[in-house]
Amino acid sequence: MEVLLKFILLFLCYHSAVCSEVTYKATVISGNLRNGLRDYLPQMNEISKQNVDIVLLASEVSDSETYGKADCTDNYDELIRDISLLANRFNIYVVTHLYQKVQCQGNVEAMKNNIVFDRKGAIVAVYTKPLNNYATCNVTSQNTFTTDFGVEFLVLMEEDLLLQDLESLRNTKNVIITGRAADNMVYIKGNQLIASLAYISDVNVLSDDGIFIGKAGLKSKGGVLEINKNGKDKHITLSFNPIDIRDIPLEDTNQYIIRPLDLEASLSGYQETVCDGGFCCQFYVKTRSLCAKTTEAHYGLSVYSGVRRTGEHYIGVDSCKLVVCAALYKRTCVLGLESNMDVVFEKISIKGNFTAHHSTQFPVILTTQTSMSSDSFSFVKKLTKDIQEVSAELSNAKNILKFGILSRDFTRDYDDANFNSNSSGKIQYSNDFYEYILNEDIFEFFDYLWIKIRVLIFIVSIYILEMM
Repeated sequence: MEVLLKFILLFLCYHSAVCSEVTYKATVISGNLRNGLRDYLPQMNEISKQNVDIVLLASEVSDSETYGKADCTDNYDELIRDISLLANRFNIYVVTHLYQKVQCQGNVEAMKNNIVFDRKGAIVAVYTKPLNNYATCNVTSQNTFTTDFGVEFLVLMEEDLLLQDLESLRNTKNVIITGRAADNMVYIKGNQLIASLAYISDVNVLSDDGIFIGKAGLKSKGGVLEINKNGKDKHITLSFNPIDIRDIPLEDTNQYIIRPLDLEASLSGYQETVCDGGFCCQFYVKTRSLCAKTTEAHYGLSVYSGVRRTGEHYIGVDSCKLVVCAALYKRTCVLGLESNMDVVFEKISIKGNFTAHHSTQFPVILTTQTSMSSDSFSFVKKLTKDIQEVSAELSNAKNILKFGILSRDFTRDYDDANFNSNSSGKIQYSNDFYEYILNEDIFEFFDYLWIKIRVLIFIVSIYILEMM
């Protein structure tokens, strides 16, 4: 009896100690799994000395994946075995992203897998998706797991941030995002939304790009970080993953409505409402004194409402954004820096009304800055009946590439597989066609053409009269 009481007491003490721990240690290490675990072993040796609880082996996307094919090696089983031994050897939870070839209804298909190993090397979660969305493979996935340090994680892939309505985020405070989206899969790169997701949901995110802590933004690019389990850390600084403009994919702005920002007028505060059909955004921009160089800068007030193609998917998108341009004419905006980097924005305010049904709104901040005061940024959503009123504000900022609101309307989504039979797709195409024909830019073009023709007629008339 005495032995039993001691055992119960020991169990309660251990359980109390585990529960009393309000933090855990995590890190992200980079390497290339084509080399096996050679890139990771030295790093694992180092982090194991710091009592790390969980590590993410950052994944890479091969060039071939951009074209819908995975660079699948034939050593999937070998990698699974080696990573299992790695987790067991260092007594650490390990998360990785692997490709796998599988037989699927007579075809060989590539599967992408987010796999989690516990401290003993056992697989505790596998989140699987076919690389080819047309593949009709029966897959079983589990994208949540609970650790021995008392934390439940949700496991996602980058593309999920755009393609899925993440209702499940309401019930978790710790998320792992690995498995980069190929360039042709994204309307806006998935990794640009990781910080936004962490901010609006106030969650901890372990990703291939680093560790993001709620409203504090990026907190680690490779070092070991002690993280609050509840994701409620308070910080006075908002940190960013600095963006290199060469890493930003070219964006097709032909369907956008873009108005040039009047920088001189913005010195005293510039306000404009820009609409794409019935969807409108309100912009307010105030800049500080401009030097000679910044008078040559170009910014556009960009608005879009419609359906964008991302790989094999068509996704409903509404957006209101201030964008930096190397050149700006009508609805064409080519991203560029140089003369734009000296523009200091005293205040940028962007507001829009979005559907509240089956939609998600993200703040978008792309900048070459590494941090700013938390008080410099706000993102507020207010629900009024079926309308989500959203405002994004930024103050005392420079080096801004993009700033604004991106809204995903999941009710407008469809994909190539059902495009031909999807009547809403045809209606959308028809509406887009008529909207294009009736667009003010078309009228301006014909006005311009008519002026040129009249001038030509006038010159020809004078010539004929002189000849007579």
